[in-house]
Amino acid sequence: MQPRIIRTWCALIFVLSFASPVTGQHLPDGAEDWYLEASDGVDLYVVEFGAAAAPGDTVVVLHGGWGAEHSYLWPTIIPLADRYHFVLYDQRESLRSPAPDSTISLQRFVSDLEDLRRELGQERLTIFAHSMGSRLAYTYLRKHPEHVRRLALAGPLVPTGSPLGDKRKMRKVRKQFVQWAKKREKAEITEEGLGRDSLSDREKTARWRIGFAAGKIYHVERWHQMEGGRAFYNGDIAELINQKVAAQQIVKASVLVLPVPVRQSIQSDDQRNPRVQGMWLLQHRQERTQRQWLPAVSLQGLRSAQSSRS
Repeated sequence: MQPRIIRTWCALIFVLSFASPVTGQHLPDGAEDWYLEASDGVDLYVVEFGAAAAPGDTVVVLHGGWGAEHSYLWPTIIPLADRYHFVLYDQRESLRSPAPDSTISLQRFVSDLEDLRRELGQERLTIFAHSMGSRLAYTYLRKHPEHVRRLALAGPLVPTGSPLGDKRKMRKVRKQFVQWAKKREKAEITEEGLGRDSLSDREKTARWRIGFAAGKIYHVERWHQMEGGRAFYNGDIAELINQKVAAQQIVKASVLVLPVPVRQSIQSDDQRNPRVQGMWLLQHRQERTQRQWLPAVSLQGLRSAQSSRS
């Protein structure tokens, strides 16, 4: 009887190996993942999802970081997949796109985005960028203005050279923000009883996540909702890029002078968390806008604004 049982289990495992293939992550129904071979041979992980009915409805999504990965943006784009075709990818040396440190530079990231545009067969890109992804979007726009249809920016960096880009004021604001974030982090750690030296690994993770949330979202008490981090985030990428790009060259004011529609959003709730703000950015919830100079808009609105130029 035992040999028969063994044969039965072997047959069952063989069948299941085809019925339930092992995947690196859970993807929404209808999503397709593949690898883009960049011009220097590095493989970049790409996922496509949703439908496109007209030119400009294909949206390339640039995640934040540097060094984050794309999956945290799924809750933002899934509700819009019946109207737009989204292309997400892990940037070079992020989680699913390993690459040698020697290949990390802002210009290399721009080249990767251009390689992706060519592979997609898109003459001009509609780009949705979050946080540090806006820096990549600005730099790509500056180098390839003819290949950008429009930008939608969530929690973006302020371009230097804009009326909002006064360096002295920005340094002051940044210092105030760091102090404010540390104060909120300390208060939340105390509230959760995590201020002691001896912590379990689970408690250490919670404490780390509070610190991570303090610099990312307004309501730090929502840190339980923050996913990923640690293995999902490679902070070394920022250091590698900044070693090769002078601070004053971070972003230029190209978006202010080029004829490309640009829409930005910073929300009053969680200004750097697209899980909270992204839906309002893309679905036009202007009543939640934090600043008049950064209106929340929809991609539909971006398409309308550009229709005369398409």
